[in-house]
Amino acid sequence: MSVANPVPIVQQVLGVEVTDTHTEALRVAEFAKYKPTYHWDSAQEIELAGTTWRVLASAEIEDAEDTHFLDVVDMWTVSAETIIPPVDHTQILDPNSTEAQHPNNIDDSCSWNHSNAGETVAEISRVRRVLVPKRKGKDPLLTEDVVVNRLGSGIYARFIPVVANVADIPFYYPQVQEYAFGYIEPEDKDHAASTLVILARELSPGSAVATKKQQMIWKDLIKRLYKWTVTERFGYQKRVEHDVMVDYETYMAKYQDLKAKYAAFWVDNWPEQTDPRKFVYEDIAIASWIICLWQQDSENLRPSFVDLGCGNGLLVHLLTAEGYVGYGVDQCSRKVWTHYGQSVDLRAQTLEPYEYVADVDWIIGNHADELVPWIPVIAARSKAKFVVIPCCPHDFSGRKMTFPAVAGQSKYHAYSTYICDLTTSCGFGVEKEYLRIPSTKNLAIVGRRRVAEVSQTNIEAMVQAGKQDFVARVPDSVKGEVRLAKAQARKQQDIDRLSL
Repeated sequence: MSVANPVPIVQQVLGVEVTDTHTEALRVAEFAKYKPTYHWDSAQEIELAGTTWRVLASAEIEDAEDTHFLDVVDMWTVSAETIIPPVDHTQILDPNSTEAQHPNNIDDSCSWNHSNAGETVAEISRVRRVLVPKRKGKDPLLTEDVVVNRLGSGIYARFIPVVANVADIPFYYPQVQEYAFGYIEPEDKDHAASTLVILARELSPGSAVATKKQQMIWKDLIKRLYKWTVTERFGYQKRVEHDVMVDYETYMAKYQDLKAKYAAFWVDNWPEQTDPRKFVYEDIAIASWIICLWQQDSENLRPSFVDLGCGNGLLVHLLTAEGYVGYGVDQCSRKVWTHYGQSVDLRAQTLEPYEYVADVDWIIGNHADELVPWIPVIAARSKAKFVVIPCCPHDFSGRKMTFPAVAGQSKYHAYSTYICDLTTSCGFGVEKEYLRIPSTKNLAIVGRRRVAEVSQTNIEAMVQAGKQDFVARVPDSVKGEVRLAKAQARKQQDIDRLSL
């Protein structure tokens, strides 16, 4: 139906989420050349500026330049959290401050002033930073020096923990005196490839690679170093933007708060067959973001809500536990519903979206499948605000959608564009946020401000057109009964056949 797709997909302008296909093809081709070597079993050592280092991993990289490597180092220097997940953020210290000038290292080898091989040593940069962990009340801060040196044909970015003794190194940091990323150009000019290496000055022989977990960390780092350096070579353009509507620190503070309250209990006591670590942490992240979004709403600091297609109901439980009044609707109940208690309002019913009007401030659609395209319409009829996180593409009929192929555009992008167009048609200003959740379907589309007057007559026309085509999904419980009935019928047929 025409009103369901105001702008044909083939005419839509590709957004920031879309990748240049030629550049992407070149980058993928370079990624395919990645063939790392790991040095876990046989200790390979090199001498650099009078100190002995163990080579942990290495990989040849073609056509990259030292500037590409340095660009990656610069990014990682100001954002340690991109390679050390337990770190929340990075603070760069003022070089003139007392804290930045105080050495307090395990040893005094921070400066490379000479090379035993007679090679020139040059210091490119030096930064002192503080790693701030996510669990601020439990894990300590760590001060660290990042020193970048040019030595002979190589550049080495060294990461040196500033601690008085090794016992002060927190769990989230490699247990080494220091580690380094290296970019080494070939001495033989006929050999096109340079080499990326990860080095460590170990606390004791073999201590950096003693466990599978430690080895996996170094594997991940050399792979990221390779891919990010390749990406810098082709020119990096960020594909999505996080923290647009809710700033990172506000969100992370709320997420850590909710995770501490609810995660351990529900991971340990999840009664469903689904993976609790996936659903629990994802819903905690979504609840944290929604609460932060609502706290920006000066009209109502405690808005009411409905979660359409609420599934396991955990999001409703979390919002209710945090003091918000609302309910969830889904076609059938889940086993976990009975574990939330009577204060959590969850309703098992088949919703007819063309008849539904919500008496709430906000409508939520978290992977609500066939209800997602209806939510902007329902919000317009209900004079409510909404947030949807689209997943599988559906149109107004409830059937799965297919989109014509458009170069550089994913099906998910095409579907989210379709939902954004519906949002605009209903008079809402479109706001988008890529959420920090463990899902590839992580785009939140928000309609909280009316920017155009759309008459109720036009809205009702959309409703009536959608009503003609809509077919409600058959509940899973009914599907189960149908499958059971068919199985019993086949069994009876087999019995009758044998009795002949």
